[in-house]
Amino acid sequence: MKRVTACLLAVLLLLGITVSANNPIVKEDNAGNRVYAGDPAAIVVGDTVYLFCGHDTSTTNYYYMPEWLCYSSKDMVNWEYEGVPMRASDFSWGSASDAWAGEVEYYNGKYYFFMCKNATGISVGVSDTITGPYKDHLNGRKLVEPGWTRGKVGWDDIDPTVWVELDSEGVEHRYIMWGNSNLYISELNEEMNSLMDLNGDGAVNGGDITELFIEDMPLGTTFTEAPWIYKRGDLYYLFFANNWHEELSYATSESVTGPYTYGGKLMEAGASSNTNHPSVIDFKGKTYIFYHTGAMENGSGYRRSVCVDELIFNEDGSIDLFYESSVGLDGTKVYISPVSDPSCKLYHGYFSNTTDETAYPAGSLVYCDEFTVNKADFEWEIIPGRGNEDYVSIQAVNKMGYFITNYNSYVKLLHDNDAQSSTAQSMTFIKRDGLCGEGVSFESMTQRGMYLTVSDGVLTLTNGYNKKASSFIVTEVNNPDALTVNADENGIHLTGTYTGENTTVLLYIKNADGKVVDLKFVRTNDTRKLDYTYKPEASGTYTVVFGAFKKNVEF
Repeated sequence: MKRVTACLLAVLLLLGITVSANNPIVKEDNAGNRVYAGDPAAIVVGDTVYLFCGHDTSTTNYYYMPEWLCYSSKDMVNWEYEGVPMRASDFSWGSASDAWAGEVEYYNGKYYFFMCKNATGISVGVSDTITGPYKDHLNGRKLVEPGWTRGKVGWDDIDPTVWVELDSEGVEHRYIMWGNSNLYISELNEEMNSLMDLNGDGAVNGGDITELFIEDMPLGTTFTEAPWIYKRGDLYYLFFANNWHEELSYATSESVTGPYTYGGKLMEAGASSNTNHPSVIDFKGKTYIFYHTGAMENGSGYRRSVCVDELIFNEDGSIDLFYESSVGLDGTKVYISPVSDPSCKLYHGYFSNTTDETAYPAGSLVYCDEFTVNKADFEWEIIPGRGNEDYVSIQAVNKMGYFITNYNSYVKLLHDNDAQSSTAQSMTFIKRDGLCGEGVSFESMTQRGMYLTVSDGVLTLTNGYNKKASSFIVTEVNNPDALTVNADENGIHLTGTYTGENTTVLLYIKNADGKVVDLKFVRTNDTRKLDYTYKPEASGTYTVVFGAFKKNVEF
């Protein structure tokens, strides 16, 4: 009885407040208009992250991108629209509707916006301020002419990424990398307006470009596009999109110029977009990865939405496969169980994200069972639906943009692929007190008097005659990342909410040499809140371990 009471309290707390999904983070402009945008590129300037992305305005199944957009955030959760920093039409060559992937780099007091327009060339805009406006730095010329690399494919001059560093002898290098199907690297001059004459033939051309190869790629895996350079310690990471539909993977090297060795797959093909594009930054002691999906209403691979999640490294520097996530950095994952059988949890039927354009959008039935399949399929997010505060929608966390839907009186998990009011209403349910006097019940907005009900292991709609099967217990998923670690002059702080079953958990802190400097059992209080501080004797890198939670922090 005590456990049931706690669960019911969690239900009331969760559904009595307004919860908004963090992902996608780009949803609208300053006038509240819905915005689609893809190809994220983030940069940290002081205490602010600036995010640049290409504006998807297409109403068909092809790209129409007239401009780039800029957003900013000081906490990675709240994003402010900064306007249009640059347009495709600012460059006299190529199409005015091809504002394809780019990246902003700060160098010698100015900001440089490296860009491409489809595969018609690569160039750069320049501005005195991060938010622009940027103007054509080359006055109609290009950094890379398509003819310099053609021979294998005719569309490989896209998606530039830039990296500036000093070598071991103190010589500065300004690298630019790009490609589709083929991966290229070269160097920029100090004015950022030309490739360098690396082969010394007195001219800038294809002879100054080197093709890179990623070693140990698994059979059937090929580099596609969207390279992004990142460095952690002494190791360089190359994040990129591979295969088609596109997955995200990474490779590592001891040098930015390679050779790169394949590290593994990061993300499967998206549930709603045929492309993807990584951007990785460090901000306030954590690493984040931006990517795009087609998760918003009427979204697709041509109307994309930018998302962000924390990127977690293993101790050996490897990175595990992770799923696109609707909760992002501030949402709440929940399990949903019928009161009639609390050990049974709702999950969506497993489906591989489609690689067949004609099969989009995919979907599935919703079942109820114990953990017998992929645990991520059991995770849901309850967000506000259309209407008043009692209206909610139930989204699959790992199939972002897919909602439990009243589909012709059947229940299915479907994507809102048309942005019609009727579709939104079919994905909306009215939150009621549990029909059996426990938990909550969900009444269909489009078919009043019909409630979500578990019947023979499948989620369906009934008139609620089986009250316990039509009433649900909602509990937060045990998510160690609800805990956060930060450091200031007063010490290292571990704070947050711990949702595990144990109230007494081993906590230890290691220094950079692996020596345990603090070890104790910590007991969480009745509210499951944790607030613990340890002040080291010396500065350096420390690892905080609390149960399954592990984070590095600089003190």
